[in-house]
Amino acid sequence: MKLAFSILFLLVISFTASAQFITEDEVTGDKDAPTFWDRTYWGGEFGLMFGNSTSIVISPEMGYIVTENFSVGGGVIFQYYKSNYYNYETTIYGGKAFSRYFIWQDLYVIGILEVVNLDRYTPTYNPNKERYWFATPLVGAGYMQRFSKKGGIGISLLFNLNNDINSPYYGQAMPIIRVGFAI
Repeated sequence: MKLAFSILFLLVISFTASAQFITEDEVTGDKDAPTFWDRTYWGGEFGLMFGNSTSIVISPEMGYIVTENFSVGGGVIFQYYKSNYYNYETTIYGGKAFSRYFIWQDLYVIGILEVVNLDRYTPTYNPNKERYWFATPLVGAGYMQRFSKKGGIGISLLFNLNNDINSPYYGQAMPIIRVGFAI
């Protein structure tokens, strides 16, 4: 487990370190250099699932384009989850940080750290549910169909590096498939 966190930490640090080069615009003093807001994009994910399990997910995010191929960002997470099979219901909320690097045209690798708060599952009914915080590192790859320089629709295949029994992703199929957008 510590090895997985170490690898994720080194991956994020190496991307961050490689993104701190001085741009040509900063050296030449180009007045038309992009501003902070020119490099910012908004997006997120929205999901619905109904059946024996019900899940409603809203996860807006904001990203910043550090270089042409590398971006970082963060967002909030809200999810309502109910399982009829396990007689379990919870709301999950928290935040996330991510880094994405386009390795070739519209193909990218991504690292996400989600920190969420949720109810502890108990097999018997417990009116005094215990809530706890849980950190989940996710890594994967994806494809973005762009409709502008900053915007597009992307699909990611993610792997949970902390598949602990307390994880909100425990027992779910791997990889986790996510569809998101950016504008």
